[in-house]
Amino acid sequence: MSTTPHQFDAIILGGGIAGLWLLSLLRNQGYEAILLEKHGLGSGQTFASQGMIHGGIKYSLAGAMTGASESIADMPSRWRSCLKGTDSVNLEGVAVLSEAYYMFSDARLSSKLTAFFGSKAIEGRVSSVPSADYPEIFQSPSFGGLLYKLKDLVLDTRSLVTHLRNQLKDYIFEGNVKFEHTNGQVTQLHLDGGLTVSADTYVLAAGKGNGDLIHDLELKVPMQLRPLHQVVVRGDSLPDLFAHAVTLRSTDKPRVTFTTHITGNTKAWYLGGQLAESGVARNETEQIEFAKKELANLMPWIDFSDCEFSTFRIDRAEAGGETLLRPDTPYVRRHGNVIVCWPTKLTLAPMMGDMFMALMTEPKTNAARPLNLPQAGVGSSPWE
Repeated sequence: MSTTPHQFDAIILGGGIAGLWLLSLLRNQGYEAILLEKHGLGSGQTFASQGMIHGGIKYSLAGAMTGASESIADMPSRWRSCLKGTDSVNLEGVAVLSEAYYMFSDARLSSKLTAFFGSKAIEGRVSSVPSADYPEIFQSPSFGGLLYKLKDLVLDTRSLVTHLRNQLKDYIFEGNVKFEHTNGQVTQLHLDGGLTVSADTYVLAAGKGNGDLIHDLELKVPMQLRPLHQVVVRGDSLPDLFAHAVTLRSTDKPRVTFTTHITGNTKAWYLGGQLAESGVARNETEQIEFAKKELANLMPWIDFSDCEFSTFRIDRAEAGGETLLRPDTPYVRRHGNVIVCWPTKLTLAPMMGDMFMALMTEPKTNAARPLNLPQAGVGSSPWE
């Protein structure tokens, strides 16, 4: 059994986009850092995120800018820089499912919101789509609504996680941890096989799993869970769709959000938005029936009779308080030699990374000894 701890500059707990992003930043800037993951990489909130990289327009459906929409306005451009290999995390080669995201409504969209979409306040972020340029799904004569194009994009989250794992695989391990701490400071971690490791900084980036870690360390960090009940629709003939449905009336959130994914030889629509939020109160059968009615109302020209419907539940973990409102920005705070992180949303990962690196001191460890632990693999997506 090892008695001398393996020393690192930083040890990250959690292998979703938060942990992987921070590991990339640290290794690229000369830090001896490793990541520990109990389950498959990305298998929590990262794969459940739909892969949407958005600039916050969906938070402006009341016809005005909000704190959330303004804080993430630059995120699509940051991610595009990463995809080109010119930003802090190199994502060259990550698959992009769609270079644009759409927002569709019926003709009853409020005049206030229509005017807002054409205003100087969001110029360049939303554009009306002429009917000649409609994607295939909206070319039906039965679609008589309005269509807008957003400068957002959708990533293949499996490609994203796999890409980062392949870049960093020598520093990503699977294993359980047990803290040893005193006076609010972590002294070392006990791992599988009798290994012990220690670091100057310990990073909690495990999403919902941060709750148990925070409890173990007796940190005074507020965390909240906001549940979702998502729907997956599988069908061989489903057309590609990457869009927010904001039909019937102006509201502060999309009625349904759609992304399209490939599972085996079958397409899958992944449905979120208000459908998923209100669906928390419904069981699986009720949620599927509700989703079918929503789709029939939104797209009466599409036959879903041969499609397979399923649901799954996911808890969004984030910094919280008594209001249970969604935070506008990531949470990144240092508590002694521990930094607690929640990106809040996939799209905010670059902002979280900037905030995190501002809290790090210069690297100290010259060369860490290799760990005799299995490498962590990539988890499964909800539509798989």
